[in-house]
Amino acid sequence: MNGDTAGFTLPNGLHVIIREDHFASVVALQAWVKVGAADEEDAEAGVAHVHEHMLFKGTRRRGVGQIAAEVESSGGNINAFTTADHTVYHLVLAGRHFATGLDILADALRNSTFDAAELARELKVVMEEWKRSEDMPVSRGYTELFRRAFTVHPYGRPVIGWRKTIAALDRPQVLSFFRRWYVPNNVVLVVVGDVNPAFAREQITKAFGDWEAAALPARQRPAEPPQRALVRSAISMPVQEHQLFIGFRVPSGHDPDTVPLDLLGYVLAGGESTRLVTLLEAQKELVNSVSAFAYTPPDPGLFVILASLERAKIAAATKELLAAVARTRTELVSRAELARARGNLESEFVYRKETMQGQARLLGYSQCVFEDPSYETRYLAELAAATREDVQRVAATYFRPENMIAVLVGPDAERHLPTAEHLSAPLAAPAAPRPRARAARRPTVHTRTLGNGVRLVVKEHHAAPLVALRAVTLGGLLFERPENNGINNFLAGLLTRGSRHHSRASLGRAIESLAANIDGFSGRNSFGLRGQLMSRTVEEGTDLFLEVLRHPTFPADEVEKRRRELLIALSHRDDDPASRAIELFYAAHFPRHPYGMTTLGERASLTSFTRGRLAAYYKRLLCPARLVVAAVGDLDAAWMLDRLEAALADLPPVRPLPRPLPTPPDPRIRRVTRRLDRQQAHFVLGVRGGRITDSDRAVLKALEAILSRQGGRLFLELRDRQGLAYTVSAFASEGVDPGVFGIYFACAPDAVERAVAGVLAELRRLRDEPISADELGEARKYLLGSYEISLQTNSSHADELAFNEAYGLGVEGGERYREALARVTPAAVQAGARGYFTLDAYTLAIVGPKTPTAGTTARRTGPGRRAARASR
Repeated sequence: MNGDTAGFTLPNGLHVIIREDHFASVVALQAWVKVGAADEEDAEAGVAHVHEHMLFKGTRRRGVGQIAAEVESSGGNINAFTTADHTVYHLVLAGRHFATGLDILADALRNSTFDAAELARELKVVMEEWKRSEDMPVSRGYTELFRRAFTVHPYGRPVIGWRKTIAALDRPQVLSFFRRWYVPNNVVLVVVGDVNPAFAREQITKAFGDWEAAALPARQRPAEPPQRALVRSAISMPVQEHQLFIGFRVPSGHDPDTVPLDLLGYVLAGGESTRLVTLLEAQKELVNSVSAFAYTPPDPGLFVILASLERAKIAAATKELLAAVARTRTELVSRAELARARGNLESEFVYRKETMQGQARLLGYSQCVFEDPSYETRYLAELAAATREDVQRVAATYFRPENMIAVLVGPDAERHLPTAEHLSAPLAAPAAPRPRARAARRPTVHTRTLGNGVRLVVKEHHAAPLVALRAVTLGGLLFERPENNGINNFLAGLLTRGSRHHSRASLGRAIESLAANIDGFSGRNSFGLRGQLMSRTVEEGTDLFLEVLRHPTFPADEVEKRRRELLIALSHRDDDPASRAIELFYAAHFPRHPYGMTTLGERASLTSFTRGRLAAYYKRLLCPARLVVAAVGDLDAAWMLDRLEAALADLPPVRPLPRPLPTPPDPRIRRVTRRLDRQQAHFVLGVRGGRITDSDRAVLKALEAILSRQGGRLFLELRDRQGLAYTVSAFASEGVDPGVFGIYFACAPDAVERAVAGVLAELRRLRDEPISADELGEARKYLLGSYEISLQTNSSHADELAFNEAYGLGVEGGERYREALARVTPAAVQAGARGYFTLDAYTLAIVGPKTPTAGTTARRTGPGRRAARASR
């Protein structure tokens, strides 16, 4: 029956969990190997993570690339992740391909060959991944925080390893680790989804039953000695924004204090109305963002607070942050704070259950860490029983100066790191700890068009007690000009800063009291509001969503705060070189179209916005003829349609925002570069793409799948065979106006030119040589499977319905897309490649430490040369 969970152990020790769920025709398979980075020896640091990279790279039965190709041709995807305690291999694919997925997983776990040449290439990829992490201030900060917190316990080593240990790894080390730990009595297999449990058990026994058990090595995890004094550390990096980490050592996930610590993390910085967010971000504007959480793994962990902030505010922000932390030691949190925290932590379990892979991950983690797949029930019971006194007790126990680790990352960090006295003073005051079903029918889509043109789309889906709301209108960059660039994004961030009946603070409390999420969004083609709530609060939540949509007030003080936030973000763009490369590409590719501008805006435009101008623009954005509101989930469709109509029928008609004039394609090669002091280079190479409504959209998606994914041409040739990339992907990004077809690449700086040549060669090959029916079939199955997998949640259904309707595809747009994919032929793919892959007219944007050609160059042949010069 739907939702039933069964567990059993094979004679060889392999533990199996099966949960039957027929809502979507999808199955998730996960193999949890109970070994991670904390089980490595110092000299082999990073070897567990290398297995994550290598296990799908060839077996005695399947060659390099064959596993990914087989999964993707079954309409699924395959991946892995490594933590300090586990290495997890996960597949999700259509339920009808369960046996194929199981066979692949069993083959990888039992028969991986670790081909020497392939391992050498993959170690280069891992080194590029390490370099990428070294370019990321937050990653550097976490590594340093854990290194200083765990000086003896292996949690102090990064999962990826150190540069010297990665460089020293070889095949004998990798094979030794594999043979020691990859045995059936050290694996938990989880299957969730559209399967018959009896059939699944039969197939699992067949696939794994003759795998021989072996004695496991002793785990070398020395206990971390007590910390006796505050620890400080600084890492200087050439970035714009500083990252401040404050850590406190806490017990493991087995300790009774785990739940109160989770509650404390939420109370401090889990949502918009929480203490640190309200005080430091909203009221005093001392930080750009702040978060807090308790990391409670199988061994003792760490409570982490992270603040992103400006150099000039470090001292004041640190003082206020630690004073707020100190108050939790001496004062009870309010009943309302506890209720919001409890409701939101509970909702996280509900949201995880929306997808098969989410359920599988919860089951696998619960079994591996707690030896109890129903750990969720115990956790929720402890959550319900936790008191305000419990929260204060754990704060008083662990928030002590001598238990603190502080790390600052950013420019000249050593000079700006707060002193030990500055860090200790707020927490120095003593605080005495206090005592302690059947498969569902396909849901019907209900639509209604109101007299003013607003379109409503509602779909019932009762599998989980959740409701997703979307309000979407044409907007975003498409309707902006240089003088108002960034206005859509500006407004999106203001929507939840105040409404007719709420201030920013009270609105945040109201949303979190419902365990809901409501926030604005803006992109290249759209603007809107999204919401997610529990079905038990659907009436209050829908009313709150509609109030935010119809009656935002854009308070003057919040307008100024939003402006300062965006100006700060604008100055930090170079901190994310990958995003910078994409931004640089769009600017060069669309020099006379709004798509070439940044969604963030520019300083001149951001400083020009007034409250009145913002309100007037929002009124025109909310044009009824362009507005679509969708609701999907555990709701009554008739009630929802009536409620939405009552709230939106009087939305007045307005003059819609004008669309830009179409711009002709630019027949030349553009190359732009930006020099950044980083260890990796990033580039985007792209050509003119299609419209969302174009008849050949499915052809472009097929080309994307043929090039991208693990079984795609770019991945196999440039990453696997040539070892040029850590990351490579293709993307067909359609717009209301013609978009782009692009390739993103991250590699070593000295590999850029070879990588660019490799990308162009692959694009040329698609133009010149027809693809086989088999390759197209695999790409098609991958696209269809990915599409099915993407539609497991109410939110994804609401997105699809709202955006398809807003863009003119209609609520049946998804069905038509699937039908169009089925009709794509090899000849159509080659024709699409010849039409779109204009190799004498493309844009190349490079960001990195070394660029062979600086500035912008353009090359054109024929009579258009003078026009090319004039356009510069």
